Amino acid sequence: MLLTDKQCVGKASLLLGVLALACQAQTVTVTATPASLTFTCQSGAATLPAAQTVSVKAGSQAYTTAVAPNTALWLTVSPDSGKLPASLSIRVNPTSLAVGAYNASVVVTVTGAAGPVNIPVTLNVTAPPSTLTVSPATLSFAAPPTPVTTQTLTLSTNGSPISFTATSGAAWMTVSPGVGVVLPGFPETLTVTVDPTNLAPQATPYAGKITVVASGAAVTTKSQNITVNLTLNSAPPTIASVWPATLPVDGGAQTITVRGTNFYSATLAKVQGVTTPLTTTVLSSTALLAVVPATLLTAPGSLSVLVSNPAPGGDSATSAVAVANTPTIFGVVNAASYASATVSPGELVTIFGTNIGPSTPASMTITAGYVDTTLSGVSVKVDGKDAPMVYVSASQVTIQIPYEVAIGAGKTVVLTNGATNANTTVTTAATSPGIFTADGSGSGLAAALNYNTTTGVYTLNGTANPAKIGDTVLIYLTGEGDYNLTPLSGTTNTGYIIPANLSPLPQMSPLPTVTIGGAGATVSYAGPIPGSMLGLLQMNLVVPAGSTTGSAVPVVVTIGANSTQANVTLAIHQ
Repeated sequence: MLLTDKQCVGKASLLLGVLALACQAQTVTVTATPASLTFTCQSGAATLPAAQTVSVKAGSQAYTTAVAPNTALWLTVSPDSGKLPASLSIRVNPTSLAVGAYNASVVVTVTGAAGPVNIPVTLNVTAPPSTLTVSPATLSFAAPPTPVTTQTLTLSTNGSPISFTATSGAAWMTVSPGVGVVLPGFPETLTVTVDPTNLAPQATPYAGKITVVASGAAVTTKSQNITVNLTLNSAPPTIASVWPATLPVDGGAQTITVRGTNFYSATLAKVQGVTTPLTTTVLSSTALLAVVPATLLTAPGSLSVLVSNPAPGGDSATSAVAVANTPTIFGVVNAASYASATVSPGELVTIFGTNIGPSTPASMTITAGYVDTTLSGVSVKVDGKDAPMVYVSASQVTIQIPYEVAIGAGKTVVLTNGATNANTTVTTAATSPGIFTADGSGSGLAAALNYNTTTGVYTLNGTANPAKIGDTVLIYLTGEGDYNLTPLSGTTNTGYIIPANLSPLPQMSPLPTVTIGGAGATVSYAGPIPGSMLGLLQMNLVVPAGSTTGSAVPVVVTIGANSTQANVTLAIHQ
């Protein structure tokens, strides 16, 4: 059928209207703010998570809501329907849900929109706080017996793994391990140990605590304290030994070392028959020091020493200590390094002992340019040769090893103090060098001088006055051996004092080798010191360019086959 022009125009208008409505429907835009939601709650919590709000806008169109999937019964949205804009209230109800993550969506369908709007919702259900159980809540120790038996604590968790730290609140108590992780079904054992060594027995127990602090997982209790009680009763002490076993007559107050068992801070050393206890320092449960006053050492005899604990401990058996002027040698060492393996001809050595010299110290005397071989009634022979006496006291004697001694092991040393002797042996070697140190300890900064070749000024080497690369440094040694075989005066070099005007001064040949900071140093002089004994060696060293720098740069001198002691240093600046 043919249409008239008027009918065609009408049909076209109707078609355009339909197309316009279709275009209008396709241009509806829906916005949801926020675009997604997350809820977090604890399993078994009495309070539900607060509702969250989503704003939906798209003009004034009608809308309806739904939850997808429809099995997500834990999720609700209200109102169910209405007109936009709208404010949707989203709620979750985790009751009866297991720990885990749950996902669903709120679906908003808007009239005229191209499709529904999905608002993703995530619900995280977390585990409840774990409980860290510490058992027992109290530990009780008693001593003696000693050593004290250790006890244990058990840490367990009813849920997640729990990290922990355990610390002791008392110096006399330790806990181990100090850190760890407690796992479900696998309790952690802590070992608690007490040490009563420095504690005095007392009527009431010592009280301390172990603090266990949980971290990592959420816990019901963060910090827990475990009470530790230590009951300390005194026990009868015993004496195993007293050293020294002989004390000098009129030698002044003397300190003895007593070894035994069951010593406490309240333990006192005594002399039987004397009311006042000795001044006592307890070092451990098995050792103490006691000072025997000079008033108990005025005549030869014997002292009965005992140790006493407060009740119920009581007194030990007595141990006899002689009071007599019997010299005893403990050792012979290099006077600079305190090394004791070998000594060399001409070396200054120190003899340590008891009753080996006078109660009043004395220093060397010189006769006709030589150090005397008797000083305050004390003399020493080494390998049968008289030794020059440098210094004497009741516990320390310094001598020079005679240049005439033979080289080898088992060389006798006989010290005579008045009418009594003390004997020992030494091994002699061609050289046994030792460097004198600033503090006299045998290690650390050398006793050294920096020399300024421009000004002629000497300064003490040290942190405040370091030497520089290229500077000259003076150090001092003994134990260099016999490098000048021809006597400088008389028939021997033993004990010889170098005259101030002696020229030329003898020098070592070949010169010693020296490293400073690992680099070879130039030795410009290695010989005696005018006014001192031959046997004291001065060395002038040039700090090498390759030396390391710092406040403690090692210096090592090698003479013959032997080197000076380790850990002697110089202060060197770039």
